[in-house]
Amino acid sequence: MKLLLDTGVLGQVCHPRKYSDVRAWALRAALAHDILVPEVADYELRRELIRIGAHRSLDHLNELERELRYVPISTAIWHHAAQLWAMQRRRGRPTANHASLDCDVLLAAQALAEGGTVITFNTRHFTGVVEALTWQQVPMVD
Repeated sequence: MKLLLDTGVLGQVCHPRKYSDVRAWALRAALAHDILVPEVADYELRRELIRIGAHRSLDHLNELERELRYVPISTAIWHHAAQLWAMQRRRGRPTANHASLDCDVLLAAQALAEGGTVITFNTRHFTGVVEALTWQQVPMVD
């Protein structure tokens, strides 16, 4: 499976002390699946880590650049995300404030382009758009 990490999960994977369960899962999952870091998740996490001065977490995030495949945002992804944003609004199921960038639709567009599954803490944001699981729901191959 191709697994695209949402910002919250990525943040826990990068934390230097807490969330050992999520970090251990990520190591196991990387052996069984293709773990992808969406550029939009990196951006959301990186800007917050810089703001709060979390240098060790930033170091871990930078290490992931060398270990995992990053999924850049192309013009085609922006266009698809705009379609998803409009579709979700028409359905009455927005995933963010009307004026916000809505990174969830960017992540969904990236997951659809990759044929992947979003790994998130809030699967509801992706319902009816793309497959989304919590990290605990990811099947592991022994």
